[in-house]
Amino acid sequence: MIIFWLTIPDFGRASYVYNNLIRSMKPKIDTWRKCFVEEDNFLMHVEKYMKENGSEALEKFIASKNTMCWNNAKMTNEIIATDNKEVLKTNGIRLQPEHKDITFLIKINMEENVGRGRHGKPSNANASARRELAANRPAKRGRSKQQGPIPARGTYDAEAGGSRTRTRSRLGQAQNAAEDDDFDADQFLNQDAEYGEPEEPQPDEPQIEEPQQPPRRRPQQRPRQPRRDAANEGYGGGPSDMSLLTQYGNHRAVPIWDAEPDDHEVLKRTLRCQDSGKKVINIVKPPRSERWFWDPIEASGLEPLTRVNFSVLDYGVIWAFVERWHPETSTFHLPLGELGITLDDVQCLLHLPIQGKFLNHTKMSRGEGADMVSSYLGVEREEIDMTFAETNGVHLKHSTLQTLYTTNQTSAERAIAENKPAHVVRLYRERSVRAFMLHLVCCTIFSNKSSYYADVVYLQYFQDLSCVHEWNWGAAALVHLQHYLDHGSAVSTTQMAGYMSFLQGWIIAHFPRLSVWVEASRYTANMPLNSKVVPGQGHKDAAGYRSSLDNIQTYDCVFSPYDAHRQVRPLINACWFSGWLRCGKLKAKHLPERVLRQFQHVQGIPRNPSMSATPGMNLCKIDRVFTEELELRMIDEEMRGRPVTSPWDTEPGYMSWFYRVSHPVMRPVQAPESPPRPPNLEVLIEAAKQEMTLI
Repeated sequence: MIIFWLTIPDFGRASYVYNNLIRSMKPKIDTWRKCFVEEDNFLMHVEKYMKENGSEALEKFIASKNTMCWNNAKMTNEIIATDNKEVLKTNGIRLQPEHKDITFLIKINMEENVGRGRHGKPSNANASARRELAANRPAKRGRSKQQGPIPARGTYDAEAGGSRTRTRSRLGQAQNAAEDDDFDADQFLNQDAEYGEPEEPQPDEPQIEEPQQPPRRRPQQRPRQPRRDAANEGYGGGPSDMSLLTQYGNHRAVPIWDAEPDDHEVLKRTLRCQDSGKKVINIVKPPRSERWFWDPIEASGLEPLTRVNFSVLDYGVIWAFVERWHPETSTFHLPLGELGITLDDVQCLLHLPIQGKFLNHTKMSRGEGADMVSSYLGVEREEIDMTFAETNGVHLKHSTLQTLYTTNQTSAERAIAENKPAHVVRLYRERSVRAFMLHLVCCTIFSNKSSYYADVVYLQYFQDLSCVHEWNWGAAALVHLQHYLDHGSAVSTTQMAGYMSFLQGWIIAHFPRLSVWVEASRYTANMPLNSKVVPGQGHKDAAGYRSSLDNIQTYDCVFSPYDAHRQVRPLINACWFSGWLRCGKLKAKHLPERVLRQFQHVQGIPRNPSMSATPGMNLCKIDRVFTEELELRMIDEEMRGRPVTSPWDTEPGYMSWFYRVSHPVMRPVQAPESPPRPPNLEVLIEAAKQEMTLI
């Protein structure tokens, strides 16, 4: 409005006044605008001035040549001061709430001119001043909770980076600050100013700033990768088709592929593997002539677990395979295609039974666990309660089980020496066998991340030692291992548990050239294949194994390593079962149609996993399907396809499909450009051509 009135008589002089007077008074004008202009009082002052002095006085003032005169500027300030006093008297209470503390007004002006961050929040510019103003701001009445300054809202100013609109309430009115009785409007509005070159506004009194606190250092975070549109773009290195690996975004293969070559935090990261198989090796066992001990152990089907454990594991190669496991298919994804751990692997490597009832235990209370331990292991209730409290659950320490095993064995020998009744001796011996069996399964197939305690819930399967063989221990071992593989493949996991000796034996059986191992000297043909080898320590990190697997050739893999062992463990119908397996509340997919080359059949594009393992199937139905509908859920002859000529045989189009729906390699540097093939493939092609020529 000032510019409008100035331009009426003489535009040139108005421009001169604007550049030398108005612009230099910008801090005051901004303040006036806050107090008067936004309340529509300016026109009232102009009209009042014209009524008192006439329009000619205003025109003379505008047309005056001496616009830089200090006296005129001082007179103008006096006029404004007089008008301001009259306005204060006229408006009274209406205007009083609009008077803000000078520091708060400066804060408003600062917030409207400094840059803003995302979502309209103030940037770090003038952060110390904002903190000081926020600390000195008068508290609002009627509020019990401490509140900070109201954030400004409005449209962004593209040049200044701030907002040109003030904070508004729900009714659209400007929000008022609390009253300040010490505020002097005259002193604030009528400060003298020199109208020369524009200068930075100086405060009336020097303000002592509080010492600025050093900013807190936030922990350095890895820069976030741009969010992918997986449905349309896929991922680097695959998959480009997300129909199969629907949860690939949470897989640890993603950061491994995206990592820079010098990112050792990702590429050199090691997985902590918990394994208790060495405890089974070190525990002292009775000689084989003690049939009271070995007869129930062998009848239970668990005796092979005393032979198949390793005292040393190659954690690097285990880690390299864990990062290639996918829960959607329950298989390892390699440049050769998919390979998996099947019931056939369980029966050949461990000689555990793969038929029978699934283990159906549920969560046990401390009272139920204490009763069971007291009844079947002969422990006092007070000692049980103390142990449960120490392990924070229904658990027994491995050391406690070893003590119970040896103590009851010693008590049985003492009872025999004292000629006590046979049922007393049998009672001590059964307790010793139960303690050993519970320790055996909890250190092997039910190994958990704690590595020092056993779950008492498994003791219920050893109540009647004559019925232990009825349970499907092979399926329990596979389900428990796959459960931890599912968790280990997630990007946030740092530990791996489950039967590590079993996983190490599977790797050696299918990839004998990958890791270090020697053949055991005491192995015989009727023993489990896991007891045939003694692995070495190998590398501690997975980087070397990851590179070897990225460049693996088909002749490096033994798809079907059990041909010479079929006379001991034949391929039974349960190995062809396709569907859910379960152990307690845990369940896992068993999909032999995805790994037909492990059964010496040509691999084709398999059906979707949900067609074999129906999502949402309850545990009771899983039990019924395996026990009553096993023949209906097996992979039939038609689905198995033709037998392989070469162990790596696949149907046309399988490898191109697999490279589209999976990530065949983990790192872009070591990755081959096309699916690998054996070096003797050219010889086979020439032989096939010669046969065609003869025909």
